Amino acid sequence: MVQAVDQAERERELTKQSLAGNIDRLEARVRYELDWKARLRRDGARYALIGGAVVVTAVGLLVLRRVVRSDKAEVKSLSPTTLEEMATELAAIRKKLDSAKLEADRGPLWRKLALQGVSAAAAAGGTFAARRLMARSGVDSGEPAGTA
Repeated sequence: MVQAVDQAERERELTKQSLAGNIDRLEARVRYELDWKARLRRDGARYALIGGAVVVTAVGLLVLRRVVRSDKAEVKSLSPTTLEEMATELAAIRKKLDSAKLEADRGPLWRKLALQGVSAAAAAGGTFAARRLMARSGVDSGEPAGTA
């Protein structure tokens, strides 16, 4: 009988030691999972990648939505057929961009850079469109528009 009691006490002590070890491991694991700094160090690149993808997707959807909405309304009004109409529209666009440049001079640097890029793209696009229109109409691109 004494042996059974001693054996039961040993088993109880072993069980207590095992449970204490399990509790220590569980506590360490919970602390590891709840430590936000360590988690950020470990998973920061993944969080940045997911955040960047969300931002790019949102901006892309907004731009696509604006392009789709504006295409339907402006398709009819943006079809110049003569050089005079093309010149008038380009002058209006240039005037609008020049007024926007004056407003952007008071703003942050990113706005200035974006406006300069848009201005350059608009100038290049206008030149390309004018050359294309002139090529279609058979006018030599080396001559001024008024001498055709």
